[in-house]
Amino acid sequence: MSMPHPALPDPRLYPDPMPSNMLIHYTLSVLNAVSDSDRDACHDSLKQAVAELLERDDVLTLSVALAMVPSQAAYRVLWDALRAAVEQPAGRHAVVFAVPLVLVVGAKPQATLPDRIADVDGLNAIFREHGVFAEGAEVFLSGKLLHPDAVAGISSAQLYRFTRSLADAARGLPLELEPSAVTVKNDGVFLRYLIGVAIQEEGQPAPVKLGGSVGPWGIPLMKFLGEQLKTDGVTLFPIARPPQTLLQAMVAGGSARQEVALQAFASSMIRKLRDLGQEPVAVLSAHENNELRFTISAPGDEKNWEGFVWPLSSLDSVPLIESQFCELMAECRVGDVRVVPQVQPDQQNGIPLFLTADDVPPAGTTLQ
Repeated sequence: MSMPHPALPDPRLYPDPMPSNMLIHYTLSVLNAVSDSDRDACHDSLKQAVAELLERDDVLTLSVALAMVPSQAAYRVLWDALRAAVEQPAGRHAVVFAVPLVLVVGAKPQATLPDRIADVDGLNAIFREHGVFAEGAEVFLSGKLLHPDAVAGISSAQLYRFTRSLADAARGLPLELEPSAVTVKNDGVFLRYLIGVAIQEEGQPAPVKLGGSVGPWGIPLMKFLGEQLKTDGVTLFPIARPPQTLLQAMVAGGSARQEVALQAFASSMIRKLRDLGQEPVAVLSAHENNELRFTISAPGDEKNWEGFVWPLSSLDSVPLIESQFCELMAECRVGDVRVVPQVQPDQQNGIPLFLTADDVPPAGTTLQ
């Protein structure tokens, strides 16, 4: 019977509480509330304080508070308050949303994919046909493939204004957002976003289904995107995630891209080792610069190993990432998964530190 492996530690460090900061004070009040009514009242105060900052376009104060929260739980409370302030105005309003696209691409020689979906009507028709866009609702999804940096450049204060000021969906966001083509040589995993606007009429059902899992629309959309982005000499596997409000889509998209890239890395390396007649060992470790690192290697083989880095974002869950990776290893029939229970240095002798099967004893023993 195999021994359970230890939990992967979270390497992120947080500052001491700063109750003198208004937003952090309200955030801690939510976390420390003794009753549901007190918690709701504190959350309303926090949401109102965030809304007042957004009204003044004071995103710096928001950014400082998010950077100075004393725990991930506090970050989630403040983040949820920010989303509520941005996304939940009273009455008729616009819903700014996005569809994250993870593009798994292979090309020899170098190739460049189109930077947009040419058939925008066909794109929107798929979501309407499968009920993601409500019948008769005013919804429009742009065909521009936007780089994550372009999407991150849209501030929460801008989104706050757009939800309250946009009068129709068809014209999209009043921003000059340039699409970004994917250029690849050999292979890679890339993230792009399709941004849309929907109009929420007061008292009416939601115009677009947000979140959840990929429904029956997933396969038709994948085929459609494959045709639209078809490029000579390129193999393409497009993976769309469900529409989300823009703030949440940025979180979901980044996580999805990392998850798919980790899967691609692991499956390729496992296959390589088995082709060499070796049984792979997976090692997971957390490092001081807020990274999780994964290696696939074989005992006694110093040459044939590879590593993968997952930079932790503020909302990433270390237990969830660990669980998903262990499930992936089980699917790949890798029985030897070793988790390092202590946070490791970023570098050793000036070189990024990756731990392999020869550095980490099997599960059930202690790392020295």
